Amino acid sequence: MSGENKKIKSAFELAMEKAQKLGDLSDEERQRLKDEELREAGDALAKRFLNGLPFRDVELELAKHKEDERSTISNHILSHILKKIDISPDSLADKVLTAVEYLSGNSEAVQKIKSLQQEYARVFEKNRRENLEALESVKRKELKQIGISGSAVVPVADTSPEWRRILQDLASSYQEKFSELKTLFE
Repeated sequence: MSGENKKIKSAFELAMEKAQKLGDLSDEERQRLKDEELREAGDALAKRFLNGLPFRDVELELAKHKEDERSTISNHILSHILKKIDISPDSLADKVLTAVEYLSGNSEAVQKIKSLQQEYARVFEKNRRENLEALESVKRKELKQIGISGSAVVPVADTSPEWRRILQDLASSYQEKFSELKTLFE
């Protein structure tokens, strides 16, 4: 092929070419290769979406496939992006949850996830207010005992092992609930 006429071939096309050289594939092998191609297409679309591709463009890409292929690709996209969301609500979470709702059709489960994320954010903020002040006070006393004091001394409690332990305990209790909700999409 010349430089301008080169085409990028899918894994399926390359496998089919190899198979033709070796002999015909069985129906099972052909289906396995097709499934692999669809999984790769779903994963690639999911990665592009997570990197900023608008979801309407994902829908356009899906529309290029046959209906039964769209379902398989959609399931792979859904699986891939569900792995990327976590308990912390942020702008990516909203975008991803909108896509999850569209792909799964399960708006009730998405609402439960959003509610859990909002609850976690409230509890996190409450813990931050309560515990960081107490930790800063303890750090200030520790610094004063070694001769460091004054109005310019601002202890950094949010990087302390104590604060990290509090966050880890809080996150693990919510992460378990969050993981259970994610299974509603399987």
